[in-house]
Order: sequence, then C-alpha cells, then structure tokens
Amino acid sequence: MGRKLALFGLAVVITWIAVSAGFSQKAPVVPDLTIIPPDPTLPEEVKALSGTWTGEWDSRYGWAYTLHVEAVDGESARVVHSWGEYKHSLGGCHCAPNWQRVNKAKVTYSEGQATINLVVPSLQSPNGVPHDVSGLADPSRKWWGWSFSFTVEKNQPTLMKGHFVARRNLRIEMKRVD
Repeated sequence: MGRKLALFGLAVVITWIAVSAGFSQKAPVVPDLTIIPPDPTLPEEVKALSGTWTGEWDSRYGWAYTLHVEAVDGESARVVHSWGEYKHSLGGCHCAPNWQRVNKAKVTYSEGQATINLVVPSLQSPNGVPHDVSGLADPSRKWWGWSFSFTVEKNQPTLMKGHFVARRNLRIEMKRVD
C-alpha cells in the first residue's frame, strides 16, 4: 500500500513538472523605448491606444505579451511588441522571448473604437527574428506572416482586446500599465 502511494505521489510530481514547464516567461524589456504623446486633436479612442499594454494570450499554458504603442496618428502607429517564451507541455518551444519594432501598423477607428492591425514576418526563425519590420502585409504573397489586431473602445480606455491569427485564433485582454 505504501509503495502504491509513493508511486502515485511521484506520478503527481512528474505531471506537475511537465505541466508547469509549459507556462510562459515574461516578455523581455525592450531597449530604447520612447512613448510619444499623441496629438491632442486626435479622437479619444485613437489617443487611448498610446502607451504600454500587457497581458497573456489565451493559449493552453498562457503566453506573456507586451505591446508598446510608441507613436500613433489617425492612420498608422509605431509599436513594439514583445513576447515571453512559450513552451507546450512536452517542452518543445513555440517561440523564444523576443521583440519587434513595427514601423507602420495600420490604425482604423470608428464608432467609439480604434484598432491597430499589424503583420510581422516571423516570431521564430532559424536566422533570428528581425527587430525592425514594416508591419504591413505583402499583398503579392499568399501567406506572408503573423497577423495581430488590437482594439480599444472609447468607453473602456484602459482595456485593450486583441487577437492573433496562428494555427488557431488566440485572444488577449491587456491592461494599460503606464
């Protein structure tokens, strides 16, 4: 009886280690980050995009993410997105912690909400992740990269909702941290 209990306890510990290995690590701090206050004449929902936002994607084991909206106008935004390491339960890495500065993310707004859309070429690559990318999709290619969308509503200016199109759609709710 004691041996069965010990084996059961060992199985529980091994399972816990395997599952906890899947939880994400924090997104890295980005060097030379500068948040430029938006033009005061912009609509409130567009101005609400500016700043630093953080949360975790709703993937199976979480995935830490930070979005810094460095500059925004009525048509585009310069953003830096950073992500923590994500491992699944078997220990295989989905992607390592890293960041990218997106120079021309598209901004749209209407009816009390503003959205930032960006496309990046890679979150993982054997040749390394480019830190400086345009953020625009290449329409000549059938599939070009990873697509992100983030929305702030005028009546909830400290909550940003987003989705990431990968093998399945991931969702996130981020809070303003600055």
